[in-house]
Amino acid sequence: MNWMRRLIAFLAVLGSTAALAQHRWREHAVPFVSPQVFVAMQASHWYQDRATDWLRASLDLQHALAADCERRRGWPTARQAWRHSALTWSRLSTVAVGPLVDRRSARQVDFQPTRPEAIRKALGWVAEGPLDSQRLGSAARGLPALEWLLWSAQAPGPSPGVCRYSALVAQDLLAEADALDAAFRLRAQTPASEEAAVIDQLSEALNQWLGGLDQLRMQAIVRPLAQARTRGQHSLQLPRGLAGEAVADRMARWSTLRALALFDAPVAPPAGSALVPIETMLRGTGRNALADRLLQQGRAVDKALEAARGDAPRALQAAAAELAALRHLVEEDVASALDIRIGFSDADGD
Repeated sequence: MNWMRRLIAFLAVLGSTAALAQHRWREHAVPFVSPQVFVAMQASHWYQDRATDWLRASLDLQHALAADCERRRGWPTARQAWRHSALTWSRLSTVAVGPLVDRRSARQVDFQPTRPEAIRKALGWVAEGPLDSQRLGSAARGLPALEWLLWSAQAPGPSPGVCRYSALVAQDLLAEADALDAAFRLRAQTPASEEAAVIDQLSEALNQWLGGLDQLRMQAIVRPLAQARTRGQHSLQLPRGLAGEAVADRMARWSTLRALALFDAPVAPPAGSALVPIETMLRGTGRNALADRLLQQGRAVDKALEAARGDAPRALQAAAAELAALRHLVEEDVASALDIRIGFSDADGD
């Protein structure tokens, strides 16, 4: 896929690119970035675009499912559309702020682990007649439910009942995507003006960044490794693994975390003109030594995740260790430097 080739090319040159990250701060002063500018630029230069991307991907998924149901020859089109939708969702939701938190979107869209028994029960209800999406419950809705339906050897193929169920799930996803797109568009158009609201959004951004990092480390690496050891299994049950997208999902999550934390360009753009990552905020207040440590640890995560592409347990453990080190740095030093209190993140827990 084109996006994967671009990502691989990006990672291949990451060492040299990251070494250049704002390296000219000694010659060109990094502008001070106020909390108001930081949160406004996230809304307008990150979340709005990614919410729109996921809306388009959700519409494509709905059309692809309908097309495969019409042909009744398996799910080739729907599988491709699902992959794209899942990755665009990960890029939007990894750091869940604002509407994603308010709407509890992750529970509706990405309930994990998958519950095949709930999906089978829903398929049984379809056979009885009309089905309301609210009756399904979180475990039989969203991307994991469709992943099971499209890839599991135990799942039935396209049939009138299965297609009614898949159409209902897809419509549910599209409705949530539409609501999030509208909400993030409004957030970008009406940035917070009161100081207390701005500080709350800044605190949410960093706390949820840490929550997204924890989910990548725990949900996508540590817990699957622990479960495999406990059960004596040689294969790992990784998120998106049924669709063969576990590596792509990890890299999509990390690409979001990285973009919101590190700045890969020699000179920072004028304040208020582009996304402001954490590194730029630090440099804008003269904390270049801490920014350099953040960059160095981010590059260590780059290398560790690249080395873990084969899902070898030892390499995954090493990646988890680098992610944990990055978390410690941000929680202990970066948060203190930015005067942000770290609390319980919405991304914590199950």
